[in-house]
Amino acid sequence: MIVTTLIFNLSAYWRATDTEAEKKNRQFEAMVEFSPDAIMIFDLDIEQVAAVNTRAEELFGMTRDDLENAPKVGIRCPDLQPSGENSTEVSARKFAEALAGEHPVFQLQVLNGNNEEVPCEISLSRIPPFNQKLIRANITDISKRLAEQKQREDLQAQLAASQRLETIGQFTGGVAHDFNNLLAVILGNLEVLQEQTDDEAQKQFLQPSINATLRGADLTRSLLSYASQAVLKPEIIDPNSLVSDIRKWSGRTLPKNIELEMSLLEGLWRVKADPAALENALLNMILNARDSMAQGGKLTIETANIWIDQTCHKSQQENLESGPYVTVSITDTGTGIASDNLEKVFEPFFSTKPKGRGSGLGLAMVQGFMRQSGGMVQVSSKLGVGTTCKLYFPAVTQELQTEVPVRTEEVSRKGSGKRILLVEDEREVLAVLEWMLKAEGYAVTSAVSGDKAKAIFEADPNFDLLLTDIMMPGQLQGTDLSKALRELDNTLPVIFMSGYPAEATDNGNGLRPEDIRLTKPVARKELLSAIAQVLETPNG
Repeated sequence: MIVTTLIFNLSAYWRATDTEAEKKNRQFEAMVEFSPDAIMIFDLDIEQVAAVNTRAEELFGMTRDDLENAPKVGIRCPDLQPSGENSTEVSARKFAEALAGEHPVFQLQVLNGNNEEVPCEISLSRIPPFNQKLIRANITDISKRLAEQKQREDLQAQLAASQRLETIGQFTGGVAHDFNNLLAVILGNLEVLQEQTDDEAQKQFLQPSINATLRGADLTRSLLSYASQAVLKPEIIDPNSLVSDIRKWSGRTLPKNIELEMSLLEGLWRVKADPAALENALLNMILNARDSMAQGGKLTIETANIWIDQTCHKSQQENLESGPYVTVSITDTGTGIASDNLEKVFEPFFSTKPKGRGSGLGLAMVQGFMRQSGGMVQVSSKLGVGTTCKLYFPAVTQELQTEVPVRTEEVSRKGSGKRILLVEDEREVLAVLEWMLKAEGYAVTSAVSGDKAKAIFEADPNFDLLLTDIMMPGQLQGTDLSKALRELDNTLPVIFMSGYPAEATDNGNGLRPEDIRLTKPVARKELLSAIAQVLETPNG
């Protein structure tokens, strides 16, 4: 009886144990089968895939039988990984680490059934029984993760570039204001000396000094162009016409061993851009192309109409709106640019040219100009093949009004006693301007701040023109002053002067479309032409 009871209890225990084991086994199988990771078990003794789960079939796009009957053990991979390593060597090394009891986790490009590369993260571990060489591989498709990571990195890079641009813009803006005021004093005094002297020998020394001062002003504008704060004078233009003019001066720029070819699209759309700035941008790119072809080559300039849709827009680094664009491309057959340098070509002061051969500002200024024009510039290159620089301009779909131009012809008549209220806080600049205007017959009343100018005008509002700086000490800036005085005389014409072009934008509440804005240093001829133009205008 005791033996029977013992046997019965043992049988019941064994049945319960078997049931529990079977239950746990089924739970384990379900966990493996429905895992979000692809799981493969490799038997290294027989060099075969022993088992795979459903996710592995989905990842590789192959049936379980095809995976388990693969001709050789290992994970399907391209011959080389992005790092340049041999895929077979990488897999063998990681399997050896797993056999030694380690748990390697690594990234690997694998091939699916369509031989498409899929970036994956793989975790290896050895599993029992340990008298066999069984390795389990957990494989996770990380395509989405890498795409999101790249998107974050791109956004961070764009944010860093934007912050860097803003910092440089603030710095160059401050430098531009002070430097242009200094140049205004130098230019004004040089022009006064030139006007007063009849000695031709002295004039020969004065003119190069004036030219050098104006080049200094151009350098300031170039720096502001990089910071997207230069003053542009956009017009509706035909890019083909401007590009065609390159043939006229290219002979002075390109050596005879460089062949120039143009492919200009008939029916090219028009664009709104500053012609001088566009010509300068083209010159910068042509000079870069020339320098890359020291042994000669071919330079091709092309124009085209394109339509940028949302898909194309997302692929660009710049934030372009969808719509019609005109492209101007310059392609050379030069040495090309290495991929690691290609990402830096728009950084200020970065240059691949030998020391002393380039400032590194050319493409940075082109990028600034294109951003201000609502477009972008792209550079693609391959070592030993050449480089293409492509400008994208928004196409003009309707005629737009341009800013009132300042005439630059020589002023022949004197001021005829017209009264000008001159406001300038830099006393050296003020003195030069006073001399110039009085020498032309204008009656000038000066003030060193907007507050003092307002008091003068309130006491005597009979002025024909307000000529004012924008940034000044006191409560009233130039634009605030113009607004206040026009409340007393709505017909008062105003000419603004600024050492920093963005000032007119930042303080634009007092500006009207007909108001003229001049950037210091202002040449005597330009200033007098602007004044004559304003005073000749009806109601001026």
